[in-house]
Amino acid sequence: MSRALVLRLSLTLSLLASGPALAQYCPCYSSTSSANTSSCAIPEALGTNPTIPEWQSIIEEACAGPDGPGWGTGPTIPVIGKGCGSGIKVSARFPCELVEAILMQESIWQHFCTPTSPADKKGLSSRTIISFDCGYGVGQVTSGMHVGESPDFDRDRVAAEPSYSLKVGLKILAEKWRVTACTGDNQPDVVEDWYLATWAYNSYSFRNNPNNPNLDAMRPVCDPNVGCAGRTYQEKVWGWMEHPPSGGQWTALAPAYPDLTEIPSVDGPKPTTLSEPACESPTSCAGGRQVHTSRCAGGGGPDLGVPIDASVAAVDASLPPEQEEQGCGCSHTGAPRGGLYLSALALLGLIRLRRRART
Repeated sequence: MSRALVLRLSLTLSLLASGPALAQYCPCYSSTSSANTSSCAIPEALGTNPTIPEWQSIIEEACAGPDGPGWGTGPTIPVIGKGCGSGIKVSARFPCELVEAILMQESIWQHFCTPTSPADKKGLSSRTIISFDCGYGVGQVTSGMHVGESPDFDRDRVAAEPSYSLKVGLKILAEKWRVTACTGDNQPDVVEDWYLATWAYNSYSFRNNPNNPNLDAMRPVCDPNVGCAGRTYQEKVWGWMEHPPSGGQWTALAPAYPDLTEIPSVDGPKPTTLSEPACESPTSCAGGRQVHTSRCAGGGGPDLGVPIDASVAAVDASLPPEQEEQGCGCSHTGAPRGGLYLSALALLGLIRLRRRART
């Protein structure tokens, strides 16, 4: 994925993140656009976005992983580890609750929508959402989507097929699981054990470190529906799980947070391991929470019960955790990475909303 940093108008875009404004952000920086300055390689595809029930089915099917009944011709995903230090490997599978929240943060469950930018795509018929830095589709896949890149998946299908695009996003998430340290007992079916992988999915950097001194040290649980300015990426995802949107996409789940004392508070070092998350908020362990086994647990086939092999180790070595491999090309806040022009458009949208009596 792109290495560009996220530029956000946090207050403005947090206000824009509620209600009908959610559906108004749909960039399409396709290879066919004159505004394509990031070398996006693939043209957009025309299509109609799945309904909420259709998305729910697509997500459940994809989260079962390559050994699930609905993977079909999805991309190849190497096995992942299960159990901290156990050497056991399993076919990749993913907590539905986590994936639902990630997709809400990334694209508002949009794969196809009517473009709102750039100018030469604005107002055209429903087509692939493509962010400023070439994040394609519902999971904002950017790795492999630039001119000169040759990924091991079908780039045209990423643009054209919501289900396939999601599965490529999960392939990237599985890579993050493999290259980050253990959280808890490192169980793929435990939602909270994906904390570090979720951090790395956007950028395993200090800007997403919950101990970053630029963040409010007393911040409570994030509610993305009312705005989450000044939060890490994983806190926004955790917040979505607890505060689902009004469309009935999922049932609220109150995830546990890791203990901040176990996370380095300086730039550079990464956690070597985290205890099982048990805190009530990103900044407080005064009250406890339990971890959650995913409702779609166990969809990925039996444990293989053998040490991870050399091919998987090679994959791990090729993906350093510090690399900004995957991330939020367009989030629920409607904030593109880079692009002050689009931020100005968002500000104009806020002005218009205020003129409509804050509807």
